[in-house]
Amino acid sequence: MAEYTISQNQQEQQVKKLKRFLEGSRMAILPLKSVILWEQQWHPCAIVGSVSILYFLIWLMDLNSLATFAVVGLFLNFVDFIVPVICNSLYGPTSWTGQHEKMYEEVCKSIVANYNKGLQNVRLFYSLRETSPCMYYILSISMLVTLGWVASSINNTFLLYILSTVMLLWPGVRHRGIFNTLLSMVNMAPKSVKSE
Repeated sequence: MAEYTISQNQQEQQVKKLKRFLEGSRMAILPLKSVILWEQQWHPCAIVGSVSILYFLIWLMDLNSLATFAVVGLFLNFVDFIVPVICNSLYGPTSWTGQHEKMYEEVCKSIVANYNKGLQNVRLFYSLRETSPCMYYILSISMLVTLGWVASSINNTFLLYILSTVMLLWPGVRHRGIFNTLLSMVNMAPKSVKSE
């Protein structure tokens, strides 16, 4: 099995590229980090509420798939244009401190590390094709059949809503240790004894 690891130098280059890419939005990224990591008690409610409003608007527009992608693309382009303009007008260059730069670099490192970890997991799954083809096909076919069944049974917009909400809440769940707490509670549950 081939190892797919990223060297420290490659990871630093990825962080530098990401920092340059997000340069205009860096003042908006720092408050967004606190919301994503649930630094206040109301942050999970704000995430769920924002996603719910967005999907409610998509549901109200009742567009077909292609038009929905076009509207989402227009919205993302608008945000990409307006956020740097607002950040530059509200905050001058003197408001960016060394502490802000350190936090910004930590956010970029975290994004790159999670991206590389996800990419490594995908590569590891596809390496099963050579090392254990039977396991690879069992896993891939069962996942695709399950995905097809769920997608045909449940409204796709609702599925995207659930997926978006879970993806946006997941960093806070991990940061707060909620998932590990739930796993430890499941492991500590009393085992039922079978009577003979």
